[in-house]
Amino acid sequence: MFLYLRRLSRFESPSRSDWLLYFTAFIVLQVPAIINFYYNNGTENAYTQFAQSILNGQLELPPMNDYGDMAFVNGKYYLPYPPLPAFILVPFVAVLGAEQVNTVAIATIMACISLYTLYKILIKLQVKQEYFGWLFLAFFFGTGYWLAVYNSHHSYSFAHITSCMFQFLLLNEILGKKRWLLVGLYIGLSFLTRQFTIFYFLLALGYLFYTYKNKGTRVPLIVFLSLVIPSSICVGLYLLYNYIRFGSVFDTGYNYIIYLGILNDRVSEYGVFNAKYFLYNFYCFFLKGFNIEFEGKTHLAIKDMDLWGTSLLAASPFLLASLKARLPKILNIAAWLTVCLILFGQFFYHNNGWHQINTSRFSLDFLPLLMILTSMGYKQLPSWLFKGMIVYAVLLNAISYLIHSIYQ
Repeated sequence: MFLYLRRLSRFESPSRSDWLLYFTAFIVLQVPAIINFYYNNGTENAYTQFAQSILNGQLELPPMNDYGDMAFVNGKYYLPYPPLPAFILVPFVAVLGAEQVNTVAIATIMACISLYTLYKILIKLQVKQEYFGWLFLAFFFGTGYWLAVYNSHHSYSFAHITSCMFQFLLLNEILGKKRWLLVGLYIGLSFLTRQFTIFYFLLALGYLFYTYKNKGTRVPLIVFLSLVIPSSICVGLYLLYNYIRFGSVFDTGYNYIIYLGILNDRVSEYGVFNAKYFLYNFYCFFLKGFNIEFEGKTHLAIKDMDLWGTSLLAASPFLLASLKARLPKILNIAAWLTVCLILFGQFFYHNNGWHQINTSRFSLDFLPLLMILTSMGYKQLPSWLFKGMIVYAVLLNAISYLIHSIYQ
């Protein structure tokens, strides 16, 4: 029995029944979130509502009393975010109806796909077997991914889970069979979920040129086009989608969102993107620490967690191992250029991810890539330190969510 449990924990040649056990265990852990869906007004998830609109042949959202964070134009509400998650939900909405589709349950299934895909990637990277379980624990429970699954009754968290799945799929394809048509498609599908992930194209381009450089030949035009065309079609569809709704290919609808509170003050004064946001976003992403908010006359009563989040390094310090990854020069440049360009664009955005707990949730737009780099660099750190940082990150998440669930 001990040997069997040891093999399971190390993910040593898991059988189909083993995978069924892994998926079942993961789903059971998400049951509170799946149930919580019905207590968080999850039936008003904008993606399920837009899926209903698609079935009705419309691009505006169905009439409702109130939509949060939606674009409002000429008396109609529109989804300002990329539309792919809604299309994924269309068959579920068609069968069950928008009010009965549990997006947390669907996000959990997508998380299982990401779990299996990450396993395939770790095999390709020849990661030591004893670290498989640790790396799974790190990503799925030691980062903001855990919060995104739990909160995927919200449209933006559901989009993050969807995008991460496509990011893992394209990384697995790049590191494996290198079917560039599929790589281009995965990039495009991720873009149709989270726009900044289009910069994964640079990573794919780096791997494409590196692959053929090793073969001693130039990249064949047909291969290059097989990467470019699928992603270009997805970008083109998104631009057409914008034009049909708002009369401009570059008008996404963000300028028409009815913002509330501090976000309304920011956008009213500086717009959706502005250099004024850089310093605060940089601080939140790299420097901001774990913060419990206290209140009362003596300032000793817990109010809640700080909903502006925690910096990536403070919440998930094990990701520092990514800096130790050793790749060929062209791949190293392509990987870090992808991360930096996604991150750089986010620094100028009016919102750092609020509301969020113990995370910088926008990091999910490149976190799968950062996790791959971490999986390549962990050997450069002492084992006790790397594992200790993972345990710390998971415990910090658990404490944060417990406090928030009690005091919100």
